[in-house]
Amino acid sequence: MSVPPPKTRLEQLRLERDAKFNEIVSCLSRELYSESPVSEEDRNSLIEEAEILTDNWAAAENNHRPLDLSTALQTLLSEHQEICKQIIEILDSGRSDEY
Repeated sequence: MSVPPPKTRLEQLRLERDAKFNEIVSCLSRELYSESPVSEEDRNSLIEEAEILTDNWAAAENNHRPLDLSTALQTLLSEHQEICKQIIEILDSGRSDEY
């Protein structure tokens, strides 16, 4: 069963954000567990860690701290934040159903 295409730009951005978050979790998994399969408990820990990292990255950016993009994980965090900023812009415009 296929997923219907997004109807609005906001829906598309949310899908992109979720996909980028999954990339962050996968990157963490590779860094911490190499190519070994992870347990459900480990995956949940990776998701929690990814949530903390994305929150910290957003806070650092909001505080205008210089952010280094020297690793794949940092690049993914930056890309995730850019998508989140686009979502916020649409929501703040009050026209989310038009996008």
